[in-house]
Amino acid sequence: MNNQNNIPPIEKEDLLIICEGEADEVFLKKLGEKNQFNEYVVWSADGRDKFPEKFKAAIANFKDHKKSHLILFIADAGNEPNRTFKEIVNQLKKIEKVSNFPKSCCKVASNKGYPAVKIHLLPDCNEPGALETLCYSVMKENQQIAECIEKFANCTNTIKDWPIERRDKAYVQCFIASTNQEDPNKSLRFYLTNTSFKFDHDALKPLVKVIKNSLMAAKEQANG
Repeated sequence: MNNQNNIPPIEKEDLLIICEGEADEVFLKKLGEKNQFNEYVVWSADGRDKFPEKFKAAIANFKDHKKSHLILFIADAGNEPNRTFKEIVNQLKKIEKVSNFPKSCCKVASNKGYPAVKIHLLPDCNEPGALETLCYSVMKENQQIAECIEKFANCTNTIKDWPIERRDKAYVQCFIASTNQEDPNKSLRFYLTNTSFKFDHDALKPLVKVIKNSLMAAKEQANG
């Protein structure tokens, strides 16, 4: 039995998603639930640097239970998506048992006797940003609050010029603070869990497509 990091064994799902943090985990689970395609498991790595640790646990699970057949790593693109992608691949290569890794974002790399590997970056493969970039693209439909946040960013003469990832993290935190009088310091994880965030928003459809394609690829790997 796979008991690394006290992770429950995967015995059914063909697709495992490994993400960076708890907010990502909540987001990805709810995205599947709200769009009715949640036949996958999500593990939070507690930071991108912990991807190899979770990858090792996933391989152990595969050896014990023959699941999951595809591991999809999802991470923030940051300010240089190509560099981020290469860094993730180099991290995963530390796991000597697996030799084949994707050459580009959202491509599947098969491994005989081991799970296939796929990497996707948020908000999208070649776009700088983060989970917050996607979330704010949904939040800013509240134009009244979005306009105030942008005025604040312009007034400070700093936030609007920050790198996209940091800027959007600031925007999201401003939005959460402005809509939660009881505790303006609530996290994105709390917001995604306890509000009517629109997981069916058009801005999220490309990611929905990525995960649906990954589910199909996982089944192909299982049947191969």
